[in-house]
Amino acid sequence: MIDLKIDTLQKKHVIDWDVQSEYCHHGIPLSNGIFGALVWFQDNRIMVTINRTDYWDHRGGTEWTEDIQYKTLKKHLQAGDFETAKNMFRPMYIKGKEKRPTRLPMGRYELCLKEGVKIYSAELDLSEAEASIIVKSGETFQTIQVSILMDTPILAVVGGSEVIERVETRPSFKFPKVVEYFKQFEIIPGETVEQGSSKGWIQELPSDPACAVWSEWELGRLYITSVYGDTGIKALQHAKNTVSQFKSAPFHKALFTSKQIWKALWDKTASITIPADKGIESIYYMGIYKMIGNSMPGKTAPSLQGPWAEEYRIPPWSCDYHFNINVQECLWPAYGANLLECLDPLFTMIDRWKPRLALNAKYFVGIDDGYMLNHSTDDRATPTGGMWTGTIDHANTSWVGQMMWQKYIYSMDEDYLLHEVYPFLKRAMNVYLEMLEKEEKHYVLPITVSPEYGGSGPNALGRNSSFFLANVHFLCEKLIETAEKYEMDVDYTVKLNEIRKHLPLYTTGIWQPLEWPRKNDVSDQEIYLWEGQPLEVSHRHHSHLACIYPFDVIDLEDDIHRAIVENSINTWVDKGLGRWAGWSMPWASILHNRVGNSDSAFLMLKLYESVYMNKGYASQHNGSFPGFTQFVGGETMQVEASIGMSAAVLEMYVQCSRGRIKVFSGMPQQIKDTSFTDIRAEGAFLISGEMLNGEIAWVKVFSEQGSCLRLVNPYSGKAYIHRDGGIHPLLDKNIKILTKPGETIWVSKSTDIPSLS
Repeated sequence: MIDLKIDTLQKKHVIDWDVQSEYCHHGIPLSNGIFGALVWFQDNRIMVTINRTDYWDHRGGTEWTEDIQYKTLKKHLQAGDFETAKNMFRPMYIKGKEKRPTRLPMGRYELCLKEGVKIYSAELDLSEAEASIIVKSGETFQTIQVSILMDTPILAVVGGSEVIERVETRPSFKFPKVVEYFKQFEIIPGETVEQGSSKGWIQELPSDPACAVWSEWELGRLYITSVYGDTGIKALQHAKNTVSQFKSAPFHKALFTSKQIWKALWDKTASITIPADKGIESIYYMGIYKMIGNSMPGKTAPSLQGPWAEEYRIPPWSCDYHFNINVQECLWPAYGANLLECLDPLFTMIDRWKPRLALNAKYFVGIDDGYMLNHSTDDRATPTGGMWTGTIDHANTSWVGQMMWQKYIYSMDEDYLLHEVYPFLKRAMNVYLEMLEKEEKHYVLPITVSPEYGGSGPNALGRNSSFFLANVHFLCEKLIETAEKYEMDVDYTVKLNEIRKHLPLYTTGIWQPLEWPRKNDVSDQEIYLWEGQPLEVSHRHHSHLACIYPFDVIDLEDDIHRAIVENSINTWVDKGLGRWAGWSMPWASILHNRVGNSDSAFLMLKLYESVYMNKGYASQHNGSFPGFTQFVGGETMQVEASIGMSAAVLEMYVQCSRGRIKVFSGMPQQIKDTSFTDIRAEGAFLISGEMLNGEIAWVKVFSEQGSCLRLVNPYSGKAYIHRDGGIHPLLDKNIKILTKPGETIWVSKSTDIPSLS
């Protein structure tokens, strides 16, 4: 369990850290959104593993060409020629080995303490992104502070002049696994450089800029930087200049500015308190901290490990961008946590990719007005390889569009909707239009996937996957809604309405169109992955349930949908968690909460804490011990689960579904006292509330934009709305109020609420 200390008045959140680490991912994470570090401890050494989010070997991958066409792919697959279809996607090879673009490891520094000096304690201040390490020499204690500056790639270690004996370097090209990779793919290992107490290394790459790491240790301060240059010599000079320029500026002023940037984000972050379970409270705050560090406004988009890649090997799965769940989980809390600006690095990167996404669509389905995004890519939108079935997973595109829509609906920024969101959704939909076919009166998607089910094998594709159907219905709904509101694209809207009417919302065991006869007995129906494919085994990707969350295209208050969803959840539970990964847990928690299983949702949080969180509070792909999941052991850190758990915690307090806002509906029975402040909701509302002794004390809603508030009555009986100085009785289940910009509305069970005055 995370040991979190909170100073409510100062909004300071401090976490104690274990001072005996086994490897880098047990370390304290620091970041400015590009340059990152893990500070960890072994015996009398302080280790500082460093990396950059833009440090790539870009060679390799799978290039889209005009030969990769949907009609050709469909012809081969329908003829049963799976191998020919698969071989349409040709990866690059070097020396007979498949070569993928990959992030590279960088290396670490080791601060060697003097004889007899021991590391006594360590902590991380989340609100200022600063690590503090207390060392003990005899009876004397000394504090060493480690921070990364926001506007320049410099890590500063302050203090320790009396206890640090020397500083050593361990560049990645000295580790055996990296040496092996370099040899395989023709990278010449770098060289170390040392000038007195200053030291570092240079690494030149075959087709990317050279990277230099440099440090200077003087007057009780260690400065470390990592920068680029056309050659190793130029990169090294750039690094030396970076440190020199920083040293000539007032150090404390630069550090103060960096802390203020963190604090400004932290101060606006939605807050929660759970006195009876500080572990879950801490998971929320640590997830928010990592989301900011992995997607700092103005910096790079979030990847599998962000700026915290290990130094001793090539990072797993290239530390790339996975668009079938991982990137999304890295940003799920941004909406409710009131940090919409953390979405901007992703959307900025997508904007830069649009010409390539358009070319992909032109090659694949032959249109000039489409976008198509692949499953896993580098930072240039080149597919990194792996499951070729993910390369044709067009839902990656529409899922990014769904995230863009959410940014709009949580901010109510109409300019953003009309100039960014709507055009992107339309171009994503245009690709689906080319893939859809009509059979009699109904539409079908002949070639679809449900992410990672079946891997890259011939059984990994099917017709009308529920995942694809959820994506298409989401696009249809939002495009129609926008077009009708602004009176545009009339003919296009007619076409989308026809598809929406004649395409199923999901695939069931007994396929029926959307307008199926309403039967009283739906006991034989559940959501399938695709036609004829039930959930037969435990599966880590809950894609067939995406119609519930995140795409939210079915109304669970509809009796027919509700019954089918309950059957589907029962099957999902029956198949169990045995093949789940760490990132499966946040999504599972949210799904349980959306269907009303709040206690099971809370259990998912606790299981994550016990099984998938290591001693450095980092989330792992694999379980920590055998007996729970088949993915066990190893040292694969992936950051998205720790961030996604923050979104799952927020779901306990506020849920937004089908235009309705629910407050405290996801709270488990065992939590009796809790409160939250400024959770952002759809419609640009900021919501706060408190629960005491298991009863909701009050709910406060602040309207930023004057939207229509559709709030489900949080009370089962009579309640009151406090508004405009008046008190109005509330008897209905649903509250619908057209608010005014800047207005605050209170909901409580009492006519007077003196504690709120």
